[in-house]
Amino acid sequence: NLGDMAMAELGEHCTLLKEIVLSHCRQITDVGLTHLVKSCTLLESCQMVYCSGITSAGVATVVSSCPNMKKVLVEKWKVSQRTKRRAGSVIACLCVDL
Repeated sequence: NLGDMAMAELGEHCTLLKEIVLSHCRQITDVGLTHLVKSCTLLESCQMVYCSGITSAGVATVVSSCPNMKKVLVEKWKVSQRTKRRAGSVIACLCVDL
């Protein structure tokens, strides 16, 4: 039952976070992701499958805010063409067709 407030707290208190699994957290939205990645710029891996509140804009925010990102696991339809062009090596192979 994690939501956007939890993401804000993680971002504020866990700035050295390198990996996070958010899959099945339906209450997290793009707003929560923005709070998280604003401070957690060391993130290298982020899994967010089955997060209905996260859109392609949230995926783009994660990819563009975290220069060390190596792996993003997310539904294929949530990855925009622009995000694929900017971070194809991080996302393209790891998208799942759901």
